[in-house]
Amino acid sequence: MTAKRSLVLFSGGVDSSTLLARELKEGFDVVPVHIDYGQRGAQLERLSCEAQAKARGLTLETLDASSLGEGFRQRARKDRDVPFPHRNLVILAIALSYAHERLCTRICLSINRDDTEDHPASTEAFIESFRAMAVTLDKIFEIVTPLIGLRKHEVVLLGASLGVDFSKT
Repeated sequence: MTAKRSLVLFSGGVDSSTLLARELKEGFDVVPVHIDYGQRGAQLERLSCEAQAKARGLTLETLDASSLGEGFRQRARKDRDVPFPHRNLVILAIALSYAHERLCTRICLSINRDDTEDHPASTEAFIESFRAMAVTLDKIFEIVTPLIGLRKHEVVLLGASLGVDFSKT
């Protein structure tokens, strides 16, 4: 039986590096994808992603949506770390189309429990709504958030147990 292909939205940070390691341990054929959406740390994120992917024997795939983020940043009413509101909506939409092209049936987002309390586009209700929309386009897609029940410190413990090198995050 062929393993399901899992597209992991990958920032190279603690959460997504732990998620990448978890997906591999679970036996998925993992496609790590970094999306540059104009975030301030995009270059450092990409370097971390490359190091983590290489350490796991994977090749990082990158998508450049930086001009979108720059456009928002130039017109923003206030300075913010993230160039546009509701970034998970935009990133998941891009990931859904890319997963279709890469023959992935699973899209993994590294949201932890702390994120759900701080960002409306990280709540279980939002993710469930996106799932419902995604299956209207193609019934094969799963949108998964395996870390959503864990606090940050629990993600770190899980990552350590999976051999994540946090010095590369």
